[in-house]
Amino acid sequence: MTNQIEHQLETALQQDLHHLENETEARDVFRLAQARNRALSQNGSSRKKGFIPTLGASLASILLVAFFFFQEAPVSLNNETVSELNRADSAFEFDDENVELYEDLDFYYWLADNEQGATG
Repeated sequence: MTNQIEHQLETALQQDLHHLENETEARDVFRLAQARNRALSQNGSSRKKGFIPTLGASLASILLVAFFFFQEAPVSLNNETVSELNRADSAFEFDDENVELYEDLDFYYWLADNEQGATG
C-alpha cells in the first residue's frame, strides 16, 4: 500500500516539474541561472572566511580546557596546618600595650624622619 502511495506521489511530482519546465519563459530561466551562479560563487567565499573564526574558537576552547585541567589542586587542610594558623593568629592579637604602640606610630615615624635629617 505504501509503495503504491509513494509511486503516486512520485508521478505527481514529476508531472508538476514537467509542467513548470514547459510553462517557464526564457527570461525566467535566464534569471534563475543567474541567481544560481551568484549563489554558487558566494558559497566558496563564505567557506574561506568561516575558516579563521572557527580556528580561533577551537584554539580558545583548547586553551580554556588546558587552563582548567592543569591548575594545581588546593592544599588540603590537616590538623597541623590548622594549629599553625591558630598559633600565627594568636601572635597578632592586640592587647593594651600593642594598641598604645599603634596609636603612637605617627610620632615614631616623625621621630625617625627627624633623626635621619639631623644625621645626614
